[in-house]
Amino acid sequence: MTTLLTAKFAQVDASILDIQTQIASLQAKLTALQDYRQQLQSVEQACESALSQVDTALIMLHHVDASQVGTFKDAIDIKFAPSAIGILEPATTTPAEAIEPEPTAPTAPEAPVAPDTDSVIDVEATTDIPTADEPIEPTAKATPPDIEGMLNKMTIQSIRKLAAAKGADGKGTRASIAARLKKIVTESDIWDATA
Repeated sequence: MTTLLTAKFAQVDASILDIQTQIASLQAKLTALQDYRQQLQSVEQACESALSQVDTALIMLHHVDASQVGTFKDAIDIKFAPSAIGILEPATTTPAEAIEPEPTAPTAPEAPVAPDTDSVIDVEATTDIPTADEPIEPTAKATPPDIEGMLNKMTIQSIRKLAAAKGADGKGTRASIAARLKKIVTESDIWDATA
């Protein structure tokens, strides 16, 4: 009787140990997936912020000198070259392939690297000044800026900050805040808020 119970206890203990090991392994995988999800959220926020800044830069570039949009596009394309990427080491395994990683505290996203100021972009400026013999043609009437469109391209934090600065209600979606602000802000207000 004692031998039978001892063997049964050993069998149950072995099962408990096996299940505890599986739980520990699953917990490690869960932690790795949670860390990966946090990193994805940080990447998504950084991408949205970068796209918003590109939108603002394009609006300003179209307003100042639309002929330089191609130069700006080339400068953006350079950022996708393999030599420009690689500030962080690429992941060697996907979370599903992770082998019981050590739990680590989430780290803050790295600060953006300052842009390369050594590369110079040649810009040719031409001024078409009419001579005394040439008639001066009337300039085309400037189209008013799309204030609501510019507001909708701002980050939610920036548009709420602008709303607070203008004394407007900053609650709701970006579109609803933009609808309230479009009548009380100017193009320069938006540039100041996104600078």
